[in-house]
Amino acid sequence: MRLKDPFSLKTTDMTKRSKKPRDEDSSDEVGLTCQHVSRAVDLSSVKKAVTGNLWSVCSDCLKERNMLEGETAGAHDILVCLKCGFQGCNQAKTQHSNKHQQAHLSDSHCITIINLSAFCYCAETFLNVDNLLYKNLLTYILFCLLGTTSKIISLREEPVDTQRGKSPVNSTLIPVKGINNLGNTCFFNAVMQNLSQTHMLNDLIQDVKEKGHKMKICPPGETNLGPLTVTLPSPEPLTSAMFLFLQSMKEPGKGPVSPKILFNQLCQKAPRFKGYQQQDSQELLHYLLDSMRVEETKRIKAGILKAFNNPTEKTADQETKLQVKAYGKEGVRMNFVDRIFVGELTSTIMCEECEHISTVKEAFIDISLPIIEERVRPALIYCFTIVKHLFLYFICIPTPLASIKPQQGGAVEQLVSAVSKLGLVHTSTDTLPVSHSPEEPTEIRERDHQHHQGAFQALCHSYTPSSKECSVQSCLHQFTSIELLMGNNKLLCENCTERRQRPMKRSDKKAEKVYTSARKQMLISALPPVVTLHLKRFHQAGMNLRKVNRHVDFPLLLDLAPFCSATCKNLGSGERVLYSLYGIVEHSGSMRGGHYAAYVKVRTPQRKPEQRRNQSGTKEASSAPQGQWVYVSDTSVQTVPESRVLNSQAYLLFYEELL
Repeated sequence: MRLKDPFSLKTTDMTKRSKKPRDEDSSDEVGLTCQHVSRAVDLSSVKKAVTGNLWSVCSDCLKERNMLEGETAGAHDILVCLKCGFQGCNQAKTQHSNKHQQAHLSDSHCITIINLSAFCYCAETFLNVDNLLYKNLLTYILFCLLGTTSKIISLREEPVDTQRGKSPVNSTLIPVKGINNLGNTCFFNAVMQNLSQTHMLNDLIQDVKEKGHKMKICPPGETNLGPLTVTLPSPEPLTSAMFLFLQSMKEPGKGPVSPKILFNQLCQKAPRFKGYQQQDSQELLHYLLDSMRVEETKRIKAGILKAFNNPTEKTADQETKLQVKAYGKEGVRMNFVDRIFVGELTSTIMCEECEHISTVKEAFIDISLPIIEERVRPALIYCFTIVKHLFLYFICIPTPLASIKPQQGGAVEQLVSAVSKLGLVHTSTDTLPVSHSPEEPTEIRERDHQHHQGAFQALCHSYTPSSKECSVQSCLHQFTSIELLMGNNKLLCENCTERRQRPMKRSDKKAEKVYTSARKQMLISALPPVVTLHLKRFHQAGMNLRKVNRHVDFPLLLDLAPFCSATCKNLGSGERVLYSLYGIVEHSGSMRGGHYAAYVKVRTPQRKPEQRRNQSGTKEASSAPQGQWVYVSDTSVQTVPESRVLNSQAYLLFYEELL
């Protein structure tokens, strides 16, 4: 009988039902009913074979020494037999995996693992990996590999050559290797180069490589709960695949590295990346980190439930439910993605009528910054700046603009008149009452006034860009500047609406919703160890997408203090908040013919995560750490001077906290 190659199957063949009879009401795929599972799977033999042999190398090719000149491990897909752990390639000439199965027809060596998918030769179909049995099986295979990563090597290693772009030989440095392009996957490769040089990620992901890792959860004091040490179950497939990829990037020797296993696992979580079409690097980063975050959250919650003897909604009492919830809320924040990449933005809005303040907090993985394309004339910028500051000044003293009587014909008179015509303030007698009555003590009004002013206070003096500046700092300044909500953008103030409703309650009439002018500002309220900045180069123009090609200056050392709120967590007032640039994703070309590449900085790691500064710690460093910049475009790797890095057309910027 002629056996089909798994990669020659059509889509319709991949979804074949098992020929085994079953009930009409059953919707199980072949993965649940495959009759070969019981005889074709021997985990103990697989573990022994995997831990004793080179991984991702065809056993027969290794014996025959027939690999092509310069060919490395991973050049072809390797299938692992789940009966004996044999690794065979799917090359058209040799077909070692098929030959192995044919040679053991009587002993059922028909089920293999390829790219973390299970395939049965006899049933000629992929098995249903949604089944818990196969999820556990695939995860188990990954765990077998975690102990053998030291053996993931190429057959022909070459000495490190710094002149050709290889990183210097140093045990503390992470080498830079090229990554194979699987087909329009440069958007993925560029991001992975930056993640592989994220030292904190390499440190923390070590904790997820093994089953049984212990985590200590300490809820806040108001919960009256003591610390809880939980034992975590096995990590999920995507997180394990990420660990294997990062390990292969750190292994000494010749590259490039194949990202096929990791990319295929991501595509299972986010099908939008299937099909090998050009995609967006920022979206890829979001999906990748968020998917691992979901996996780790699930893992931590499972560990907490196990500590409480796996209670369910039916079996748990109310006290246990509350405790599990409290530990879970604190525990999920301890996943490695949150600890490295996730920060917090706070949007503050203050109604100009009642001075009621509302805040909205949201987590971020990166901060998207708009790029100003056209340069407005400096005189016009100056005029608008004066109007804006005059408006804010007159709001801050509760004196109305209409009561000011400037000198006839003066510049201030013209500005006040222009502001009044814009309808920025109320001059009629039927305006809503302010939040403070005349009978209130003066000290109360002064205290509340100071509170309102502090709501829009940054950690230090705001950054003031020049008129022609287009830089990361000017983009952050625009992102965090106070915005005036007026006209069609007025605020629907719930507080003003409720106050107007009070005298109308007796008549059972509903007051109209009250829209007021307001101030709004977005500031950073919690900074992660790694800050990723996204420059919004792609814009929707009608029915088409277009790219902004304007160069944006970016510093090697970035002070984020002017863009943080005064109440930013773990930061003191007036303190510099320094971040050092270590990675860039660059997009060159147009929307139709663009290409993603990476610039990464090979540098000595800073202190370990547990040695990070505490709340009262201060920073004394004022310069970026030394290192060598490397340009990586898929499999091409070369060292470059700092000047070339600074002239790149950055799309994503990776900054690490300077300790």
